[in-house]
Formats: sequence, C-alpha cells, structure tokens
Amino acid sequence: MWGPWAPAIDGTERAARCRCLGALVRVYAGPSAAPLINALRAAEGNDNALTEAATLLNQLPARQRRGVLATYSALHDPRGSQ
Repeated sequence: MWGPWAPAIDGTERAARCRCLGALVRVYAGPSAAPLINALRAAEGNDNALTEAATLLNQLPARQRRGVLATYSALHDPRGSQ
C-alpha cells in the first residue's frame, strides 16, 4: 500500500498525502476528476472514504493516472529526486 492508503501513518500524514494526491489529480485530470478530489478531501478525516478514493483513482484514464502516480512517486521518493 502506498500514499494515503499506507497502514503505518497517522491522521495528519494521511491528510497531507490526500491533499498532495488531490492536487496532482487536479493538474493531470482537470475538473472532470472532481468526484475523486472530493473523495480525497473527505478521506482527510474519514478512513472509510479512502476506499471510494481508490476506486475513483483506478477509474482515471490510463495516461492521467500514470501522470499522477509517477509524479506522486517522485515527490515521495525517500532517496530524493533522481
């Protein structure tokens, strides 16, 4: 598991990861991804909303999803930017 779905993070970190992911979704997918962005906002304080967010993320068109995931991964690479 990765991002806001990682099991060993606290609520503050989960909220930060949801916000980061939501920003990237907006950049790569635009306003049509509003339901996903709203689900990520809801997940900042509600772990149950993470399931809906995961489902919606997986429904993004492949190119948009790849952009989101690649950029998120680069931003959260523990080795730093390569």
